[in-house]
Parts: sequence; C-alpha cells; structure tokens
Amino acid sequence: MSMVVKSSGRNQLVNSKEKYVFSRTRKDSEDNVKYINENIEEEIIKLKNKPGKDIWLYGGASLITTFINLGLVDEFRLSVHPIILGNGNPLFIDIKQRVHLKLFETNRFSSGVVQLCYHLNEK
Repeated sequence: MSMVVKSSGRNQLVNSKEKYVFSRTRKDSEDNVKYINENIEEEIIKLKNKPGKDIWLYGGASLITTFINLGLVDEFRLSVHPIILGNGNPLFIDIKQRVHLKLFETNRFSSGVVQLCYHLNEK
C-alpha cells in the first residue's frame, strides 16, 4: 500500500499542527506557533503531559544538548546517510553525563539511509 500526499496537502497537515519554537530572541506567538525562550524544562514537561502523540525535536546541536542534559529525551532516531563528508560538526556536544541507549528498531531505506532507533537504557 502506498500513500501519495500532494504538496498542498502536506503543507496543510504541517500548518495544522501546534509548533513550539525555541528561540533566544523571538518572543511573540503566531497561529499554531508558540515561542519558548525560558523555562525549557517546565514547558516540555507540560507538553509531555498533554494527550497526543510523540514530540519531534528538530534542531541544532545546542538545542539537542539542552534537552539531553535536562533528561527530556526518551527516544533517539539517528539516521546514517551513505555520504562521507571529510569534516563536520559533532552531533552531540557538552553532554554532562553518559547516556546509555538500547536499540529497539532499525529501518533501511532504498536510498541507502539506515535509521537506528534507541530508547534510554537506564543503568
């Protein structure tokens, strides 16, 4: 079974979802967009306690590091792309303590991308 989503349908789906943007500078809010500038841990705990599906965090290394150091990440989905760059930035920086993970799923795509899915493995 395959599903085809037209561009306008995808945009409508994305635009209909609540979005939370972590910004040091932006303070106002827009339709379906809330800017979070402070009290990140408190705001995420509120979000996690709301009914609904998973929260997808998409951002740079400093945002991810903040979430990891606050203990707010339950699952990691890491994708390995079949490209050797020769240089780049580390994905995880300034992590305060070791984070043990347990692999629970792998996905292989026709593009050669492999996705590794981990839960926290509390030691």
